[in-house]
Amino acid sequence: MTNEVPFSDEQINCFVDLLNNDLPDPRDKRGKLHSLALVIVGFVLATLLGRQKLSSIHRFIVNRAGWLAGLTKTKTAKPISRAHLPRLLDRLDWLALNELIERCFGVRIDRDGPLQWAAVDGKALRGTLDAGDKQNLILGVDHDTREVVAQARQSGDKSSEIPAVRTLLKDSGLEKRKVSLDAHHFNPTTTAQIHQAGGL
Repeated sequence: MTNEVPFSDEQINCFVDLLNNDLPDPRDKRGKLHSLALVIVGFVLATLLGRQKLSSIHRFIVNRAGWLAGLTKTKTAKPISRAHLPRLLDRLDWLALNELIERCFGVRIDRDGPLQWAAVDGKALRGTLDAGDKQNLILGVDHDTREVVAQARQSGDKSSEIPAVRTLLKDSGLEKRKVSLDAHHFNPTTTAQIHQAGGL
């Protein structure tokens, strides 16, 4: 597929202008790595073209970064990572964004559909260090694609894995999804965290 999409230049330019003027940027002003307009335009166009999985939407943004930079009149920078994309999207004012999408494209994006499952577990990195001094990672893996969608380092013994999992769930936004946990993590505090955030 080429960079061309079945929307007029007028529609896209209208959307970019509204994004720049009417949609607040929820991020801290310091250390911004990505153009919010570029990411949102890429996400919206990919979604309106029928892409539903986040990995497919992310590929659309990465493969068309130069074209999207031209549309949004921003500098081409390193594309947003697959892990960072859902965190940025979750912070947006979706009521305001959907109003802009409807004004320019005549549709709305439904965010209330079924959530994708993710599995979260800790794994020891074996063979890299002396016995008894293993490094451990907490991994979040998409059930459908088997892609790693979040990861964090864990230090200390097995019991320290539980707070590390809770931090990963919060920082990655996975607490808002349907998450499968092993028996070690399946406890009232962790499951309450997921339910309170809107996940299952």
